[in-house]
Amino acid sequence: MRHREPLSLNALLLVPALALAALACVAVSARQLALATAATVTLALVPLVFRLWTRTWYRGLVLRGMGVFLLGMHVPLLLGGALAYGRIGCADGGCPRVYLLGVLVSPVVGVLSSVVYWLVGRPPA
Repeated sequence: MRHREPLSLNALLLVPALALAALACVAVSARQLALATAATVTLALVPLVFRLWTRTWYRGLVLRGMGVFLLGMHVPLLLGGALAYGRIGCADGGCPRVYLLGVLVSPVVGVLSSVVYWLVGRPPA
């Protein structure tokens, strides 16, 4: 008697991924930019959320991820401030758009750095 292999969890991602890709293609052809963007972003997030959900978590990983969030969040702020200050004529506050862009992007970079750390973080030896 032959035993069947259990269905791989990664194989379960194939059906929603194909459905989202098809939805994105149909939305692009129908010129529905909002729906195409939502389907594409969801298609990118499905494997990411799945990996975070099924990974082995260890003590301190969430706290370290929050620390990485705070560190990653400050990179665009410092970079935006340095670029705004380094531009000629911006030393007196004439270029707030560059710094404002850093302020707007900083939470996204913080979340992205936390997620990357949580995906690749290993327990301390």
